[in-house]
Amino acid sequence: MIEPGLNNLACHISLDNCTQQFNIISGTSMSCPHLNGIVWLLKNSLPNWSPTDIKSATMTTANKVNLHGKGILDQRLLPTDVFVTGARHVNPLKEHDSRLVYDIETNDYIPYLCILNYIDKQVRLIFQHKVK
Repeated sequence: MIEPGLNNLACHISLDNCTQQFNIISGTSMSCPHLNGIVWLLKNSLPNWSPTDIKSATMTTANKVNLHGKGILDQRLLPTDVFVTGARHVNPLKEHDSRLVYDIETNDYIPYLCILNYIDKQVRLIFQHKVK
């Protein structure tokens, strides 16, 4: 499962006239149920972690290669980039033992946006309060 990313695939079984048929749906929300389960397990074992801790652990421990040790490919079997795969393949086992977690608050993003040359008015629109 890739998180966050584009063109995530989910497979489901539907019964049609007592026969099983497999369907595939594509979209960014396809990994959501699986990721929610992973997050629930992590939060259960580490109850003091914030949502930001969990997001950070999920993204910093993701695999950059597939199970065969090769680059991740898209549905056309072409190499992907960060815009397609996001943080890459989620790895729940590594996530639980994350050594690096960025626990940041919402206002910690303000200096980052300033570095990206956002002006006060744009940052104010994002945060819905006056910033300088």
